[in-house]
Amino acid sequence: MKYKGSILLFTLLFLTLIKTQTIAQITRGAQPGELYLTTDWYMDNYGHIHYGIFRSVDNGATITLQYESSTASPPSEMGVGKVLGDATPGALYNYGGGELWVSFDLGESWQYVENYTSTGFYTSGSVEGEIYKNGTDVEGTLFYSDSYGSSFNINNLDIKFYLEVGTEPGELYGKSGFAGIGFNLKYSFDYGQNFITIPIDSVVAFWSVSGNQPRISRGTQAGEMYLISWWLDSNYKIFHSTDTGYSWTQKYESEYIDLYFWRVFYTAGREPGSFYVMRSRINDAGDHVWLYIDYSSDYGETFTTYFHDLDSTITDVNTPEIDDNKLSNYPNPFINQTTFTFKLPKNCTKPVLSIYNVRGDLIRQYNVSGKSSLQWDGTDSYGNTVCTGIYFYKIRCKEFSSEINKLLIIR
Repeated sequence: MKYKGSILLFTLLFLTLIKTQTIAQITRGAQPGELYLTTDWYMDNYGHIHYGIFRSVDNGATITLQYESSTASPPSEMGVGKVLGDATPGALYNYGGGELWVSFDLGESWQYVENYTSTGFYTSGSVEGEIYKNGTDVEGTLFYSDSYGSSFNINNLDIKFYLEVGTEPGELYGKSGFAGIGFNLKYSFDYGQNFITIPIDSVVAFWSVSGNQPRISRGTQAGEMYLISWWLDSNYKIFHSTDTGYSWTQKYESEYIDLYFWRVFYTAGREPGSFYVMRSRINDAGDHVWLYIDYSSDYGETFTTYFHDLDSTITDVNTPEIDDNKLSNYPNPFINQTTFTFKLPKNCTKPVLSIYNVRGDLIRQYNVSGKSSLQWDGTDSYGNTVCTGIYFYKIRCKEFSSEINKLLIIR
């Protein structure tokens, strides 16, 4: 797929949008060899940038598209952001644009969880349903949930550093300090209520290059950690610890990386010794992304690289729409129950009917595969009766989507 205008303008626009909207992340799944990643994907002929959530079950050798959004997607739909794996098989979080969403079907359909301030971030993955949130206020409030984010408790009021969960329940790591001055590792075994401080040797982590701070990632055994640090030669080093960060062993040093073109992210895996580096950049023509997944099975000492051209096999797809004239509900307005009727296109896989309120918050989702009608009793995903008012609904498949939101009124 080639843009018919100026290649130079096309490339500059794509790079500008990506620089201001970094949509890239890699995370371990719940199973050995399972990865999820988000990335900008390609620009279509209308200038819309597409983003995708991809999954791999073979350490990155092959990837499958699970979900996509674009700069043309309506505000009510989830935008692809950063992903976090949960310890629950098939469970995944997506956050970005001030919203947290959760999926329980490998990232194919999503449920809205909450809004948060744009400075916040999350960490999860050690225990099923466990997720932490911080960075949402200047005080450094640390929030904890054991219910997939449906409710949070405050565990600490002064956490102003990046967090990573450990391998044991209640175990939490952090990294504090400043580039050129020194960094410390923070360790908690009581869900972040208290931390001990472990200085990090300056030969392990000292600099921040092009905004790339030193990062930590848990291993698979108690006390096992990885630390990835950047150096002024614009390269990174991978260090490994088996004693909660008191000592580190260097495993790998990369070559020079031009960070104007490349984005680099990393995570340890679920199998002992597994470590992944995700590298991506815009292709030379400027119309889609080249993706590289580096996989190590020996604690980051050596890597096998898998390359994915995110235009050659995925983007040349026609996306006809669902006929909105064949999507309706009756009665409308309604009081206790209404029936949706629809006719899905041929080859429509995994169709989902979604209901939203006027703010664009997702209220309820239904899998309508093999159906032509569906009854709704006016309750949300938790079984609570929703308020009287105006709502909208639409159907989306992997290949198709209804063009507009349909009006729905509850008396």
